[in-house]
Amino acid sequence: MLLVLLLGIADFGRVFHAGITMEAATRNAAEAGAQEYLQQSRNSAPGTPIDYEAIHLTAARVACQEAQRLPNTTFAPDSTGGTCSGIPVVRVCVHDDAVRPPGDPKCGASIPGFAGTIPGECEYMQGDGSPPGADPAWLPAMDAAEASIYVEVRTCYRFTTMVTMPLALPMNTGITIGEIYLSDRAVFTVADY
Repeated sequence: MLLVLLLGIADFGRVFHAGITMEAATRNAAEAGAQEYLQQSRNSAPGTPIDYEAIHLTAARVACQEAQRLPNTTFAPDSTGGTCSGIPVVRVCVHDDAVRPPGDPKCGASIPGFAGTIPGECEYMQGDGSPPGADPAWLPAMDAAEASIYVEVRTCYRFTTMVTMPLALPMNTGITIGEIYLSDRAVFTVADY
């Protein structure tokens, strides 16, 4: 019993570390996506379309690189910065609808080289069927009065505990300890100089 308790304490520390790592990776990915958007805006002629795929790819690479030290990640380094074909799952949306209608055509879509399928435990990332009162899948489009542009990044990471076992709780209930899915969302506003 003492050994199970010690392993539980160790797993709590590990899941806490993984949560902090994924939170930082998500936040930094949103910032990298916003910086890529700003760079494209500066370097292109007025009226030139924004390359949303490049913004999605930049953000996804940052999230993947920062999560690579966690177990279960599928980071594969390459000359462009690496990919994650499985975990963590990364989705990106650029919110610039009021500035460049109709906005990001691939908001929340899978990114080439990264996980195409969202695990069932991360279903809110797809943007469909969120229950009432739940975290919205993607932030709503801007209205014309709000001209700020921002990048939203969502990640989902599968954490596996050291001990997999069913745990009985009072009143004939219980849980199974084994896999925990950590989801995060970060929004970063594009600087308006």
